[in-house]
Amino acid sequence: MREQLAILTRLAFARLMARNGRPAPVILDDALVYSDDDRIEKMFNALHRQAMDQQIIVFSCRQRAFSNLGGHRLRMTDWTPQIT
Repeated sequence: MREQLAILTRLAFARLMARNGRPAPVILDDALVYSDDDRIEKMFNALHRQAMDQQIIVFSCRQRAFSNLGGHRLRMTDWTPQIT
């Protein structure tokens, strides 16, 4: 339950900042690791609603759990230097 409250608090502060003309993205790093399926689903609904008005960046090792949220998935690729 602490996880969910922490996320909801961040979302509320981000909304207040945006209303005051200082929008800021919400960044979550594996924030729902200890949540059960029902709570994760409810939090996804809250994240989805908030994402309509604000940028939310989610880092997670749980790819399937977050895949239904939509958005843009970033992937790491090997870097090779460009020789000129």
